Amino acid sequence: MGERHSTPRRPLRRFFLVVALPGLPLLLLLLLGKGMRHEFSDLDYFDQAGERITTAQDARRLPEFALQDQLGRTVDRSALAGTFWLVAFMTTDTATSPQLAAFTQQLLWANWRYRDEPDVGLLCFTLDAEHDTPKKLQEYVERNERYNRYPDKWRFLTGNQSDIDSIIDSGLGIPRDPADRFNIATLLLVDDKGFVRQKYLASSEHEIGDAVEDIALLKKRKKEREKRTRDWAAAPPLPFLGPQLGNAPYTVPKFSLIDQNGAEFSHRDLNGKVRLVDAFFTSCPTICPVISSQLARVHDQLWAAGLQDEVRIISHTVDPENDSPERMRSYGERLGADSSVWKFLTGPEEELYPLLQEGYLLTALASDTAAGGFFHSDQILLVDADGHLRGSYDGTRTSDVDQMFEHLMQVLAQQKTPAADQVQP
Repeated sequence: MGERHSTPRRPLRRFFLVVALPGLPLLLLLLLGKGMRHEFSDLDYFDQAGERITTAQDARRLPEFALQDQLGRTVDRSALAGTFWLVAFMTTDTATSPQLAAFTQQLLWANWRYRDEPDVGLLCFTLDAEHDTPKKLQEYVERNERYNRYPDKWRFLTGNQSDIDSIIDSGLGIPRDPADRFNIATLLLVDDKGFVRQKYLASSEHEIGDAVEDIALLKKRKKEREKRTRDWAAAPPLPFLGPQLGNAPYTVPKFSLIDQNGAEFSHRDLNGKVRLVDAFFTSCPTICPVISSQLARVHDQLWAAGLQDEVRIISHTVDPENDSPERMRSYGERLGADSSVWKFLTGPEEELYPLLQEGYLLTALASDTAAGGFFHSDQILLVDADGHLRGSYDGTRTSDVDQMFEHLMQVLAQQKTPAADQVQP
């Protein structure tokens, strides 16, 4: 009896080992990875109220400004583009800022980590422009950036104090203590496009360490984007669609219509921009909601990729009698459309229909048998910056729209690449 009861124990122990062993690596990964904040994540943005959002649409950004740096040079937001900045708000006057030495030490830690990388820098706004003349700021910067390999990695800005205060208060939403106006304990991480991506407590060594890690993450993401861009640039160019006149590719015609804000919008507003084009009407009961939802997804991807200045989505109504600018604006707002990026256009029927039918080669017509009274194409067109048709995609199919976005990125990359460097079909 004893032998009969003892023999099952080994298979039972063996069973638990077989079940538990595969989970040990995962357990070790969780234990060892604790505190690795961004290994599998990314940095979000902040909206105007300071809440986290996932794309740059409506995100807080360095406002437009014109100030002077420590060398007396005028600096504006565009001069900071292409560099990741750890942003501080301080004064070099030790009488009003006794914490200057400790604050500087924290900044030097981050500066030392990226001293040999030209696209990471320290950006400081003075809290006492009367004291912080360019000469005094230059002395401070020279004292502390002696180990930097590249110039302009430390920019200390001064100017009209009320302008600087406006940047801090309303532009960046930094909380301040009125009783201690020369002490702001907040640091910001601003990306290479000027968007605020993270906030830190300046006095915390742990958070300065987080800032160093966060900068590394943003740089990694940038390198990944650059690699994808190189891959898109090296891909065989997309074909030109539409009827050709001799050796010249087909070009969509000029136009002038009215957008959802009641403003004129024409081909001139699309100079240098790639466009995605479709036909719709706001009361459509069938395919329009599907296509519009797909375009809303693309709209968000454009913002996530920082392409909101390079691409326009153009939706033309086929029901101009009912689709007023107000009605189209309400339709767009329900989709979360930014009116600077996604244009809903209306106008006289005698201009709209020829543009859609003969210009974009899309189907668009009134029909007593079609649901809603209109029959139109389910295609979304990709048009390059020169007005050439480069792709046509089923707007009701997610896989087609995903391919369209890839082709859009390819067209954008190849527009920036000399033709000699592109792979010809």
